[in-house]
Amino acid sequence: MRFNFNVVGPASFELWIAPDDMRRTPRLRVVMDRTREAVIEAWVHYPQLKEFGWHAHGICGFKLNGESCPGLDQVERYDIYDGDTNILLYRHRAGAAYRSARVLALDYTINQDNAARDMLFPEFAMAYFGIHDIHFDLLRCIIDIKYSDSMLLQGSLLLKRYEDVIQSGDYVKTILVVDPYVELAKRILWLRRMAEIGKDPAQSWRVDHLQGPCAFAAGLDLGSVSGLRKSFDRIDLDTYTWLENPLTRDLSCTFPGEAMKPGHWTLAIEALSRFHVIGHQHFWGAYTAMLADVLKLEGPAVPERRVPEPVLELAETLSRVKATVGLVEMDINLSDKVYTIIESQWDKA
Repeated sequence: MRFNFNVVGPASFELWIAPDDMRRTPRLRVVMDRTREAVIEAWVHYPQLKEFGWHAHGICGFKLNGESCPGLDQVERYDIYDGDTNILLYRHRAGAAYRSARVLALDYTINQDNAARDMLFPEFAMAYFGIHDIHFDLLRCIIDIKYSDSMLLQGSLLLKRYEDVIQSGDYVKTILVVDPYVELAKRILWLRRMAEIGKDPAQSWRVDHLQGPCAFAAGLDLGSVSGLRKSFDRIDLDTYTWLENPLTRDLSCTFPGEAMKPGHWTLAIEALSRFHVIGHQHFWGAYTAMLADVLKLEGPAVPERRVPEPVLELAETLSRVKATVGLVEMDINLSDKVYTIIESQWDKA
């Protein structure tokens, strides 16, 4: 899906949507004051989109206002969504004091259970979480939104694939680096949970793209170091790629499944140097303080969410398995550099 959205007035918009199925006529869903909803089908013709090959017949545009959507120009709050994907396209809150900033919080972790996300969410007019699940074309459109100066994007993405639109969007980029063995442990435990879910025929579709990694994780004997050593000595390529150095991958790779080489670490360091706020899991207070300072946030400090004991225990066990070194080596080097710099700066402060 692609879209383009122009704000003509306070409650007047011109936009087009090119859905994934180019034969479909797109629809908008407008929710007004949480009580009324209007579903509107496109009627404006954009012949150039047909010429580009983005839509079959070009009838994919809207002129949205109080006439085409009765009441839009009278309500205090409204949300505009794509009718098929439910992706948020625009949000209006009369008199709301939203933060005037555009933030990309790169979160490469598997669960993305980050209290900083909850701290930032109410500050922004538009927020997109789990951006790793958004299709490439659609995510580029979202990152490239020009009509809102209050946006939060949070999740994992291959930074270099979107670097041009991120740079032109004037984003504040932030990242929290976590212990690589802790992240490896969390990913393995997550895969084991997904393997259990996949046993249900009604939910097996959720793990179709992860059958190899799920099978590998499910077959691990987590209580035996020798058993883990044997399993990781025989790890398949798909699982290795999925587990390998997720921090370095997000910072340096340009396409999914890219084979990582030593040069990726250098690219990752260069990308990290262009971030505005860099934190480390072991200096949570320093990270949230820096984030609040850069974005001019007020309020009490956000408490850190502790890593569960089973994750810490598995991380310690994995650190004694030599065959796991390649899975974390680049991330350990990055993590150590970030840790050392923050430690020295925080001690001085």
